[in-house]
Amino acid sequence: MILAIDIGNTTCNFGVFDGRKLVSQFATATQPWRTPDEVTLQLKALATTRHLHLARAKGILICSVVPRMSAVLIEALKSLQAVPIRVVGQDVHVPLKNKYTYPEQVGQDRLVGAYGAWRLFEKDCIVADFGTAITIDVVTKKGEYLGGIIAPGLDISLDVLASRTALLPKVELKEPPELLGRDTANSIRAGLLFGCVALCDGLVTQLKRKYVPKAVVVATGGASKLIAKYAKTLDHQRQHLVLEGLNYLSLLRP
Repeated sequence: MILAIDIGNTTCNFGVFDGRKLVSQFATATQPWRTPDEVTLQLKALATTRHLHLARAKGILICSVVPRMSAVLIEALKSLQAVPIRVVGQDVHVPLKNKYTYPEQVGQDRLVGAYGAWRLFEKDCIVADFGTAITIDVVTKKGEYLGGIIAPGLDISLDVLASRTALLPKVELKEPPELLGRDTANSIRAGLLFGCVALCDGLVTQLKRKYVPKAVVVATGGASKLIAKYAKTLDHQRQHLVLEGLNYLSLLRP
């Protein structure tokens, strides 16, 4: 059993793998202010409800963009005698040739997602991750991470509209009934959803034309299922691509 943990800005995702099969997946809110003792109690509860037998794990891999949460979670796991624990970027490195001008600036989650797509499809890939931020990254068949694009995610956009305007309300993110909004809430939803779809299709089309014409396009992240319903350029939707990438990394020698 391999336990993969993806600590994002909003959500902490856990995946339990048996070989290449994701046998269990669950998520909690990322709360970096919690203490190790609080996280330990939550892990014990998950061990009961999700049959998460940490002592049986052959390995635990963590990918994080929230350093404070990483430290708290690692301390909690160690208190439960869950070993070995490896952190991407420290104990294990993504084996892609990083072509970023400043390689250290690339989030490990982006590299792991690109690596997961590359291992899955063994082709040029474009990975569109619809999470707290929207990232669209390019990895070649040769294993070169070329770079990517970052834009605000849907939840961030909702928050900004509500906080930076006097009359627009904070609305729940869900699918609007049609393209044309007929009330304020659905006008906001339509603008964000279909605007994101247009952004995705427009940028993917340009990236394919300029860099990787035959690329496989993979959508992932919390909002990917909703976006994939309308976007024309997406070939595959892999909700837990980063977890899959972590599982592939677990096969590498320490």
